[in-house]
Amino acid sequence: MTSAQFFTTLLLAFSLPLTGQGCSSSVATTADDSASPVSAAPAQPPALVRVDIIRKESVAPEFRALGNVRPRHFSVIASGSDGIVDEFPVEVGEFVASGTLLSKLRMESTDLDLAEQEAVVVEREADLAEIQTPRSEDVDEAKARQQASDITYANAERRLEELRALGKRGAANLSEVKDAEDNFDAARQNQVAARAVFQKISTGARPEQKQQAAARLEAQKKHVEFLKAERAKRLTKAPFDGFVVAEHTNVGQWLAKGDSVVTLAQLDEVEVQVQIDQQFIDQIAPGRPVTLMIQGTGNRNGAAREWKGEVSSIVPRSNWEGGSRSFPVIIRIKNEIDTSTMPPIPALREGMMAEAAFAGQSIDAVLVPKDSMVRTSRGTFIFVVNPPTEGQPPSVRQVMVEPGLSSEASIQVTGENIEPGMQVVTEGAERLRAFQSVEIMKQDAGVGVQDSGKKQ
Repeated sequence: MTSAQFFTTLLLAFSLPLTGQGCSSSVATTADDSASPVSAAPAQPPALVRVDIIRKESVAPEFRALGNVRPRHFSVIASGSDGIVDEFPVEVGEFVASGTLLSKLRMESTDLDLAEQEAVVVEREADLAEIQTPRSEDVDEAKARQQASDITYANAERRLEELRALGKRGAANLSEVKDAEDNFDAARQNQVAARAVFQKISTGARPEQKQQAAARLEAQKKHVEFLKAERAKRLTKAPFDGFVVAEHTNVGQWLAKGDSVVTLAQLDEVEVQVQIDQQFIDQIAPGRPVTLMIQGTGNRNGAAREWKGEVSSIVPRSNWEGGSRSFPVIIRIKNEIDTSTMPPIPALREGMMAEAAFAGQSIDAVLVPKDSMVRTSRGTFIFVVNPPTEGQPPSVRQVMVEPGLSSEASIQVTGENIEPGMQVVTEGAERLRAFQSVEIMKQDAGVGVQDSGKKQ
């Protein structure tokens, strides 16, 4: 064998295994390609979900607001006069009835002045009585003087007639006749005067004098009434039934006219003022009932108790200058006061926080369970079960919705192709994709949905 033949044989010996290995690799690759459809991942199984029925009902918008309990009537009771407090018989927290004495100022000078002026009234009453009814003794005296003047007049008249008759016969001189005439004239004047005095005394004082005396008496009585009113101002009394919630003075303190004595709150009926936003204010009207939840009002377990109130008024002005668009709404509540204790204990007290729940006008709405809502950055949507297809598992479609009013565990939605009676996914929706197959879990008794997703 030549050298060329040897090297050719050696080259063939080394090349045969390599060629065989390449052929095996080619066959293996072909086998893998043909087997790839068999080894692919299996299809995803239906998602397990729970569903409920979309329904249409009449619902009313509900909105809540917080406010504070306050007395319907409260007053800072002030002193009506100047003076030093002599009595202060009430304490803070005490219940006082209308007319109860709250404070008393010193009365010495006031009582003395009042007693003096009452004595003047007695004096002027006597003066008026004196000129209105003459005394019988004065009348008798005037009558006697009149009768005496009548007698004197008669004697003077008779004496004058006698002397005139004698003078005609020359038996009396002219001087005697002249004296008799003068005596007769004097007797006649005395008679006129006596009759006038009798008439004056028997009829009493002139009407003008009586009116003046009556006016002086009336003026004095008014002055006494004024002093009594001034004295009453020194006694500060409760203007209504209520609770003393603050003290502003004490015994020995000087009170000027108008200074505060106590703050009195009337709690038999209370008010709660809440702020209602502009979008809801047209849903509220005076007289409408309101439900309020207030803690510390008799449950003794810390839980809030439900109270029924009524809208009393709506203030038609918001604090728009400060940037607010809410309007004050005043709610009135009848309080409960436990009178078995002393002092009585009111259930609702000033300053308690109250949560008011309002219900607006009812509207027809499409409702879905709140658990069916899926909120994302793209918006809010629900998964509605598609109509069943024979031989195929149920599937769902994604529907974008706009949430609306809430009604307990349901919420109003608006969207395309949503009808009452459709099924909506309530559990498992956050894992779903559009048109994904689902397996509907059995519902609790009474829901009426089968595994297949069809209504029973």
